Amino acid sequence: MSGTIPDGSGSGFGRFRVNPRPSYSERMTATRSELRALVKEKLCQITGKHDAQMRWSRTSYMRDVVARYKVRIEGWPLDDVPFKNLSDVPNLPKLELLLAGFRDGTIRFRAITEDEYTAMAADPTPWIGADTSSNEDTEA
Repeated sequence: MSGTIPDGSGSGFGRFRVNPRPSYSERMTATRSELRALVKEKLCQITGKHDAQMRWSRTSYMRDVVARYKVRIEGWPLDDVPFKNLSDVPNLPKLELLLAGFRDGTIRFRAITEDEYTAMAADPTPWIGADTSSNEDTEA
């Protein structure tokens, strides 16, 4: 009977556990939320702007993050997780990989020079992968 609430049926076992383990979906949502908050925190730190906002579509990221603040993400594991809206990352291990990378600094924002910006503006593929999105304006 440990961990359950009696349901009055006499069986001693209820339908609800006292401390239910979060579902996979709940863990995905929590990890995504934690990752978004950490990315925002890191972006605000490097830019010195408390209102800096991360953008996840290729066009918006280049315009609203790279061009505006002259910073870019380095260390993104493009072979494992394409750079895209976190809502479109398909599974928990991929989100956890990103979260761990931002926590330990293997994925990080770095200030870039004008020359680095010019090169990235010409072709951001080495840093954010190939353009595979169908709707550039979707942000979450």
